Amino acid sequence: METELKSDTKSELKSELDFIDAIVKQYEGEEGMLIPMLQDIQAEYGYLQADHLRSLSRALKVPLARIYGVATFYASFRLSPKGQHDVTLCMGTVCYLKGSARISEVICGEYGVEPGGTTSDRLFTLNLVNCVGACALAPVMIVDGKYHDAMTPESALKILRGLSSEEREAAEPESAKTHEPAKPTEQAKPSEPPVKAVKAKRKTPALKMPAEEAVPQVGGEPQEKPAVKTPQKASKKKAGKK
Repeated sequence: METELKSDTKSELKSELDFIDAIVKQYEGEEGMLIPMLQDIQAEYGYLQADHLRSLSRALKVPLARIYGVATFYASFRLSPKGQHDVTLCMGTVCYLKGSARISEVICGEYGVEPGGTTSDRLFTLNLVNCVGACALAPVMIVDGKYHDAMTPESALKILRGLSSEEREAAEPESAKTHEPAKPTEQAKPSEPPVKAVKAKRKTPALKMPAEEAVPQVGGEPQEKPAVKTPQKASKKKAGKK
């Protein structure tokens, strides 16, 4: 297992060195292109690692102090991993006079972070800038691109603590599911057959047909029914009259 880890580490280092060598070749090893090289390295790895800066120093044959001087001069470069949230505090003249320096001290003391650094839990990165161009809102703190005006040490800590609570709430449901005791399942009761309403059928009385009169048989052959003679009206004859 240790052999596999060592081989993986060597392969990663080799790929990182190859990447830096490729960047140097891309800019033809010109020292004047140091800033674009640093930008490409940070875009690839998220920040400027110490090993990468030493490799760049050897490849360019430039003193390491010179590279660190450029990396620390520009606020866009980071020497530590970036946090999940970006916190920018304005230190311009108006914001400074209204207490931004005190806000910075309180944040650094509360979270144990230095200006330009990232908290140990990678929650946020604190950046101090000269001016954000919103002097009417001083002191100003920007969190993930959202401007918060008229900041005080208490209100700034409240906003940052809100970030911490949001992270805890996001992770809480998963942990709660694993520790939640299983509820006893109720046994299903046998279902009774549904009672169907039986509609009483109305009985219609059977119509009785009159029975035909039996016809006597003679010699095994049935005889025809005697014809029923209907009485005819006797014609009235006037006696003695023609």
